[in-house]
Amino acid sequence: MTDSNHFNLKNCLIGLAALTVAILIILYAVKVWLVDKAPSSHSSDSGSITLGSSSFEKRSSKAITWQEADKHYGENVTIEGRIAGTYNSGKVCFLNFDTNYKNSFTAVIFASDFHLFPANPESYYDGKKVRIKGRIKEYSGRPEIILNNLTQIEVIK
Repeated sequence: MTDSNHFNLKNCLIGLAALTVAILIILYAVKVWLVDKAPSSHSSDSGSITLGSSSFEKRSSKAITWQEADKHYGENVTIEGRIAGTYNSGKVCFLNFDTNYKNSFTAVIFASDFHLFPANPESYYDGKKVRIKGRIKEYSGRPEIILNNLTQIEVIK
């Protein structure tokens, strides 16, 4: 084998290795963004992209009451109930299902997603009966679902 052939083969192998690494990085990013839906901390950066209502519907078929939410951490569920109170700090909007919000289920919308929901979501949803879909997480000892897509909340009446 001549030096020029050896050099071309070496460059080809290096290029193939770089391409393989790039593909693995892309596959990992897709997995994180599209599959991993359960970040461990309370953050507006949920690290996920919603796949659309049809895919989401298949994963969240279990319906429960908001009073049962604390028994279903980590599960994708549908919760139905009336919004009993709201609060918008400008950074986060809380849709509370009980006036005792410190110990009960809450739906959370972060400011980075406000543009996806009706203007002033704290006023729009207050007092309305809604259906919430998503993964129940625990934050400060209470259950919550983070809403990052309009398809996760439906006004019933």
